[in-house]
Amino acid sequence: MLKQKALVDVLGQVNTSGVDGSWLFNKEGLLLAYVGSEQKTVASNVSSALLASVWSALERRASDLKETILVLEDGVIGCTIVARSMLLAVKANKKADLGMVRAKLHSLSAYLEQPILSISHDLG
Repeated sequence: MLKQKALVDVLGQVNTSGVDGSWLFNKEGLLLAYVGSEQKTVASNVSSALLASVWSALERRASDLKETILVLEDGVIGCTIVARSMLLAVKANKKADLGMVRAKLHSLSAYLEQPILSISHDLG
């Protein structure tokens, strides 16, 4: 069973070395958990909805999409699919090493894969 407190703790572990925030949300943009800095101009639930929309648009062009990196004016956002139905995103400032951002995204995704699969199996 995946507990909310434990999920927030796990997401928070990647928020180092330039990573400012991490989200877990479904493909419709419904936010399950967010951990990040308080200096945000857009609410985390709005961000997850926007990222889900971007993912959906990219997925229409490439049906086997596994990961995307969005390069923004103030940093980067990496997004990947977890357990076939959830999206995981991490946001980093522009000083963060892109390789480290991807490594954190991949390790967090791998860590969350089995617990999320077991929950979706229990529900379905």
